[in-house]
Amino acid sequence: MAYEKDVSFEVGTPQRTLDETAGFAKPIGFRLAIDRLKFPNAEFNVQTASIPEISVDSATYATPQRSIDIPGDKVNYAPLSVTFIIDENLTNYNEIHDWLFGLVTVQENSSINKTRDMSLLILDSHNNVSREITFTNAYPTSLSTVEFDAKSTDVEYLTANTSFNYSYFKVK
Repeated sequence: MAYEKDVSFEVGTPQRTLDETAGFAKPIGFRLAIDRLKFPNAEFNVQTASIPEISVDSATYATPQRSIDIPGDKVNYAPLSVTFIIDENLTNYNEIHDWLFGLVTVQENSSINKTRDMSLLILDSHNNVSREITFTNAYPTSLSTVEFDAKSTDVEYLTANTSFNYSYFKVK
């Protein structure tokens, strides 16, 4: 499924203007939502998430005197990286583990969908959802090690990092 976005490069009235009454985005105001029917525990306790990098490769236009870079024709999306706190029964860790393992062990057919849409929900100053960033056809590509350490004197909860690939993301 292609991501289509109407973008105009014509000079004229701007399509959007800055809302001067809006506050600044807080780095702690977010939630990650994954398909609750299939992965009900994976979204809980997310500590960090980032809007991934998006880039366009350049194409080279050769002239006799020099090469000139021009905008390319493909958009590249970096993986979505997430850090989450692991619950004491390892339920959320196990959901991501099983999803990752199932990507390579479950046979492909038309009734099985190995990808899920995910949403990074951006919260405003009143903890209401102000924006939603939807990652289409996401699937995990890695799950980090989990470090147990009996020498630690402070209580530090176990965390894990996971990365997701996806077709594209869209800010709503």
